[in-house]
Amino acid sequence: MRDKSILEKLKAFPEFDGAIINRYPAREGLLKFITAGNVIVKWYYRGDIAVQVGDNDDIVCGMRELSDVISEVIQ
Repeated sequence: MRDKSILEKLKAFPEFDGAIINRYPAREGLLKFITAGNVIVKWYYRGDIAVQVGDNDDIVCGMRELSDVISEVIQ
């Protein structure tokens, strides 16, 4: 359910239209991420969402702030 909510928020941006969720097993659980250009959005089943632009550090946010963070990094 959370994956679907994150995907719906991201698909509001044309850069993420048609993006699919990739999965990678990690020590903390199943890491899920979506890539659009040089922007990577990643999250685990629980916890915060991390947005990474290029090689920069992650911007950690919650579900409520995700749209605001994405709109800032895409500009």
